[in-house]
Amino acid sequence: MLRANLRPGAEQKVVFITARVHPGETPSSFVCQGIIDFLVSQHPIAKVLRDHLVFKIAPMLNPDGVYLGNYRCSLMGFDLNRHWANPSPWAHPTLHGVKQLIIEMYNNPKINLEFYIDIHAHSTMMNGFMYGNIFEDEERFQRQAVLPKLLCQNAEDFSYSSTSFNRDAVKAGTGRRFLGGLLNDTSYCYTLEVSFYSYIVAGTTTAVPYTEEAYMKLGRNVARTFLDYYRLNSLVERPLAPTPKTRKEKEPLFKGTTLQGQGTSHVGSKLEKRSQTHPKDQSLPTQ
Repeated sequence: MLRANLRPGAEQKVVFITARVHPGETPSSFVCQGIIDFLVSQHPIAKVLRDHLVFKIAPMLNPDGVYLGNYRCSLMGFDLNRHWANPSPWAHPTLHGVKQLIIEMYNNPKINLEFYIDIHAHSTMMNGFMYGNIFEDEERFQRQAVLPKLLCQNAEDFSYSSTSFNRDAVKAGTGRRFLGGLLNDTSYCYTLEVSFYSYIVAGTTTAVPYTEEAYMKLGRNVARTFLDYYRLNSLVERPLAPTPKTRKEKEPLFKGTTLQGQGTSHVGSKLEKRSQTHPKDQSLPTQ
């Protein structure tokens, strides 16, 4: 049986993900790694996602800046996330290439670019959260809120209350803002932010330090949230295999640090435990 994406003439639904446009925001690479590792795994949910969606991922938009140890700028001294409107193939080659690919897909009648997500890390906020755009069309604005609401149900460290929608002039050159204005009303563009240091589980006051594994776990939950969004739950084979982990979780630096919120385990969340039995309803369980 051919996968839905490979059928001749079938429209492809594309999710485009980028990360590390700011080289100092290393947590974004771990989140992106979690997405990639999950999507290429043998997990039943990953198989369904590969059968029905196309994921295009550019895991490092600023490799020169990463190599040089820059915090925000490229080799040429540019903040690449302010040059989406008119990137230069000479001064901003990675941005220029990704933008050209996105435009090419957008103009292809057989491709529906439905999501663009740019992954960042935040130095002052806690938890994971998103930035979205503001539209005059109220219905489109409400539809844009669906994905972060679903992610909030699936990831204990993601905060919908910290998620905001804006069109600040200072953000006009970002990928989220530029592509949100370029693409049509069936496309949704977000910036996914994750804290540099910790998160608080809803209903508790304990700050849980982020680890590499926790960042990658957020990435896995981002990927599996598309199962809910496209209502593909009924296609998942049973029983569900545990979500794959690519790296052993490290012990906290300080033994006295609390890694557990009230009634919720940090390492094995209720989502991942319950997803192994796959309830009969059409969405993954809330925590």
